[in-house]
Amino acid sequence: MDAERVLVTGAAGRVAGQLLPGLEGRPLRLFDRTAAEHPGAETVTGELTDPAALERALDGVGAVVHLAGNPDPSASWAELRGPNVEGFAALLAAAERTGVRRVVFASSVHAMGAHEADGRVPVDAAWPPRPCCPYGATKAFDEAVASVATRRGALSTVGLRLGATVPEPAQRSQLASWLGPADLRQVVVRALEADARDVRLGAYPAVSANTRQHWDLTAARAELGYAPVLDSEEFAARVADDGTDTGVCPA
Repeated sequence: MDAERVLVTGAAGRVAGQLLPGLEGRPLRLFDRTAAEHPGAETVTGELTDPAALERALDGVGAVVHLAGNPDPSASWAELRGPNVEGFAALLAAAERTGVRRVVFASSVHAMGAHEADGRVPVDAAWPPRPCCPYGATKAFDEAVASVATRRGALSTVGLRLGATVPEPAQRSQLASWLGPADLRQVVVRALEADARDVRLGAYPAVSANTRQHWDLTAARAELGYAPVLDSEEFAARVADDGTDTGVCPA
């Protein structure tokens, strides 16, 4: 049986650059507003809110890894609403129409950041979303709209609450939420491959196995089979001191 084609949105972005080497061997289609390049991959350019571009991007696709959006935690609602809310809703609707099997989408630990800021750690994935900023609120909304899409049809959705997704942490506040490249690649592949009979809908923290852990990975380990191998403590002695250990949403 031929491997299903995977669409990666936001494919020209920083997170996609770290992820794509982990998707080698899969037929890939890359979607962004500017052309993204990866050996052997097809490319479609356009906006998520353009129905024609979405139809081209999703034609013949079995699964989607959705990374597109405004990733700035300091952005205003006006700056976030189009890419993070309207764009994702449009993608889900198009995925339903075209028979996509699963959408794995980038949520964020910011969707639960107020728990962390209040010192309620490790944060349990089953607790209600409690965003700490407008960016986190858009990610909490994305989780909600994905749940609606899954419950009314055949589409399966898996949200990954990404932590600080950088090659190595640069600040002390990132030590508790760092997601290193090898673990990013593993958790996305696990989410793509999880059997829909076991995992049809969910939102999971996606961070590495950090010594200074603020995010409970029990559900991700048990349901996705995620087994992170990296630890930010390797970098603790040389990161910049930004004055906080409270993580993504300082109180």
